[in-house]
Amino acid sequence: MVMWQLNQLIHPNKERVMTVKISINITRHLTSCGTKFVLMMLLAALFTLPAFAQEDLWEELNNQASKLLQERRYADAIKVSEEAIKVAENTFTPDHPCIAISKNLLGTLYWTYGRFSEAEPLFIQALAIYEKGLGPDHPKVATVMQNLADMYLAQDRYTEAEPLYKEALNIYENAFGQDHPSVVAALNSLGGLYQDQGKYAEALSVFERALSIEEKTLGPDHPDIATALNNLATLNYYLGANDKAESLYIRALGIYEKSYGKDHPFVATVLVNMVDFYEKIGRKDEAEIFAERVKQIQSRYQ
Repeated sequence: MVMWQLNQLIHPNKERVMTVKISINITRHLTSCGTKFVLMMLLAALFTLPAFAQEDLWEELNNQASKLLQERRYADAIKVSEEAIKVAENTFTPDHPCIAISKNLLGTLYWTYGRFSEAEPLFIQALAIYEKGLGPDHPKVATVMQNLADMYLAQDRYTEAEPLYKEALNIYENAFGQDHPSVVAALNSLGGLYQDQGKYAEALSVFERALSIEEKTLGPDHPDIATALNNLATLNYYLGANDKAESLYIRALGIYEKSYGKDHPFVATVLVNMVDFYEKIGRKDEAEIFAERVKQIQSRYQ
């Protein structure tokens, strides 16, 4: 359950608590029977359950859709999320935050599945609900903005994505401070936007700021630092700073090897970039050495 919603729910008597437990247990049991059967049973219950149980039904559907999304079972997740919205619309007022939660989730599923025209209005509706109920500067507003911007980026709609990324970044900075993980995530999204457009200098500046925050909050040898270094190395190569790029690749490689071992797939991701880098700057012998390491790692996971 979403934590802010948990704090709003009240359990007035034992009967309610028992009903909630029974509802959850039944749903978990039925999940093993298949998504379609679960939906049929839960939706049939919608018309007979009291209001508080309908809220729990919405929560169960929403949580199941989120789980399916994490498992990359997008088609199943979409079916469950669509039914969650139906339950929400029959249970809550049109401007209720739970409606926004469901619309944001289904929007994310639609755009992940390439159904952009269906995703966009859901994001816009969720954004309007949050802005009206929570104010334009609330972090939940920024979350939907980022999702909408991600979808625009996937469609190369750069001019629409950029202001949303910038506004989300501003909201996170004001809400959480300069060093919060949400700020880093927003910076990386904005940097990715610039990189995708070939604006490498702008991307470099944004990624470097994100890296400085992560080094400060996570420490210099955290695996997330290696990911940032790997990306920065590629940008430096694009900008012609080959010495800088090489040193960043080497540092990223060292962190991954120390964190995961020399044969981990994350190590291979850096090695692949290093092979490409050395080939393009004419250092073929080094490229071949690293290419052989990539083959050895890949063979372990085939």
